[in-house]
Amino acid sequence: MKKILSLMLGITFAFAAHAQTVFQLPNAGFEQWDGGYTSEPTHWNTFSSSDGSYASLASDNHHYRRSGRRPGGSGSYYLTLYTRSILGIKANGNMTTGRIHAGSMNATSSDNYNYTQRSNGDHSQPFTATPDSMYVWVSFYAASRFSEAQVEAVIHGERDFKAPNDVNDTEKYRGRAVAKTTRTTDQSDQMGWTRLRAPFVYNGTDDARYILINITTNNQPGEGEAYDSISVDDIEFVYSAWLNGIQMAGNPVNGFQRAKMNYALHVDDLAAVSTDDITATPQADDATIAVSLQPFNDSTLLALIDVTAEDGVTTRQYKLYLCQGAPQIPVGLHPADATVFSLYPNPAQHQLTVRTDATDATLTIYNMQGQQVLQHPVNGTTRISLPALPAGCYTATLNGQQKKLIISQTR
Repeated sequence: MKKILSLMLGITFAFAAHAQTVFQLPNAGFEQWDGGYTSEPTHWNTFSSSDGSYASLASDNHHYRRSGRRPGGSGSYYLTLYTRSILGIKANGNMTTGRIHAGSMNATSSDNYNYTQRSNGDHSQPFTATPDSMYVWVSFYAASRFSEAQVEAVIHGERDFKAPNDVNDTEKYRGRAVAKTTRTTDQSDQMGWTRLRAPFVYNGTDDARYILINITTNNQPGEGEAYDSISVDDIEFVYSAWLNGIQMAGNPVNGFQRAKMNYALHVDDLAAVSTDDITATPQADDATIAVSLQPFNDSTLLALIDVTAEDGVTTRQYKLYLCQGAPQIPVGLHPADATVFSLYPNPAQHQLTVRTDATDATLTIYNMQGQQVLQHPVNGTTRISLPALPAGCYTATLNGQQKKLIISQTR
């Protein structure tokens, strides 16, 4: 494998600019190759560049460049690895960002491993980020339905990390993600593309300085059958811009859910609210939080919580609609008769969908002054056209249960 100077210069520049390419694997889609269809993908290595006592014996080709792409992809090529039989010994297809060390004819020997060779830029991949997850597209054919192919990523520090030798020593790495799959097709001439997700588990104590990616047709050395094959395309690292919680004046926001982006709260005095009153807890410690306030209308303040992930590209925005005072609802709650229901979208604009198990029920909407502004019959899932209501906070009630509703735009 040869490093391409222009790519490396681009990566260096991107690091200075805090661009996304720093946080993704170079040639993750296997679009660049050092030569023809049996050459190595750029930034990747296989048996042809291995070292060790049996490197020359293991150097037979186990991989090919294939024309095509995974479903929904935009590239021109993908990688295919094969299991080969060498002198009666099954040698799994193997591709790595590091180097393959072929030190024994015994497939399960600890002298066979993939490793980061820091002294050689062609066999090491610097990487200082800490992704949340790894996604990878694969199509896997195996003679046995019990065989498991594997794509592994290990983030480690200033050491020549060896896999699998060092994977159980948490002092030797920072985090690890392992994506496994049984066969996705039982026909060797048919593709069965699927997208795998593997979370990074950061249970190690080492620094993040390098990443070692290993792809194999079988996660057990010497297992499987000759011509088992795994095709791989588009490895992607995903970074977290989710929150684990929001607090308003030190109190948790009721009903918080990670993927719920909009909330309505009642406050006594809008004029006294500041960004210091709002705190947010990110899912990932390396995400950054920015809170801003802007008027929504005379009785509502909008708090925007912008979450930016470590890559500087992945962002999400949570919204708090802060409503002046408490709603004056002229009906009481009756828990014995309470009905569970949901409203979406919320905030709403011109239409509202109500979902409930109740039949022959009535949805009633009140403004902050306790005035009824809408009443509509509901049976199961019901779509309602909203009248021209002023933007702001409302309360919806159904069979004694109530929910906050935001109208975000007038007609």
